[in-house]
Amino acid sequence: MLDLVTGSSGLLGSCLVERLRAHGRRVRALDLVPPANGHSADPGVEVVEADLRDRGAVTEACRDVEVVYHLAAGQRMKPQFAALTEREIYAMNVAAVEHVVAGALAAGVRKLVAISSSGVYGIPETTPCREDHPQRPLGAYGRSKMEAERRCREALARGLDVTLFRPMSLFGPGMTGVFILLFYWVRQGKNVYLLGAGANRVQMVSAWDVADACLLAAERPESRGIVLNLGADDVPTVREQVDALIAHAGSRSRVVPLPAGCLRTGARVLTRLGLSPIVPEHYLLADRTFILDTARAKAVLGWQPRFSNVRMSIEAYDWYCRHGERYRPQAGPVLRLLNALS
Repeated sequence: MLDLVTGSSGLLGSCLVERLRAHGRRVRALDLVPPANGHSADPGVEVVEADLRDRGAVTEACRDVEVVYHLAAGQRMKPQFAALTEREIYAMNVAAVEHVVAGALAAGVRKLVAISSSGVYGIPETTPCREDHPQRPLGAYGRSKMEAERRCREALARGLDVTLFRPMSLFGPGMTGVFILLFYWVRQGKNVYLLGAGANRVQMVSAWDVADACLLAAERPESRGIVLNLGADDVPTVREQVDALIAHAGSRSRVVPLPAGCLRTGARVLTRLGLSPIVPEHYLLADRTFILDTARAKAVLGWQPRFSNVRMSIEAYDWYCRHGERYRPQAGPVLRLLNALS
């Protein structure tokens, strides 16, 4: 049978395509950019370079598909979307899910598995945060995911079997985004700057663990119409996690805590001026404890995360060291300033 994976060239998409192929599934891999791995050479993978804002292309991609895995999303931390405004990010992500849902309904697919985000919660009022926590997203990305969930629920009412996942920040080989800056600092032996003392705990999740959850959802009838949190079980403090990474790397890096309040104000100004790719979800949450309650995913799917925060960050760092020249952080004014101070 044939499955469609949107965002197939990204971190999660690459892992999911590999998992699907290992299970003998044929895959239609759709993305704006070609895959950087070996998927294009696999005869069981049909690579489609298309924009999800192109309704006709999405409709065609859904043809003859049994399961659609909608992973694609625009974020300003991704190089191909760095020039977009927050408003453009929102419009792009909402249009994408609208077209995927329409294509899935028109093609009569059996199942839609869609990736939302923990960003829909905003600043957590309780920890661990359950799926029924109020939704108060902080930026355009979180708002776009909240609207995408609404579109998926509408599709459910029209007969489409949908499962939604809200994962924490994804870690894994080939990851991009703000954590590349951490890896760069550690590898260069530079100071590692933290927003606050690092005494808070921030849950993450391995892309491999999320890929496993996607496969389980596609096969479990009891996953129909529900939303599930995904995150690691073993979550140390931010300082403990960074210290473990520095020790693993044998780096000369030193952790430097910075005052959270002043930096938050500065980050807000720089972001509004377009001088920093960091978005509100980063600077408003960086010094807060944020852990999701994943009991529902474990009970419904039999899912169990295999990667701890420390293990996934070490494996991602090791991958970065082998391929890092392709993933150097963008040398914007904020990075240049911090590097000068290191």
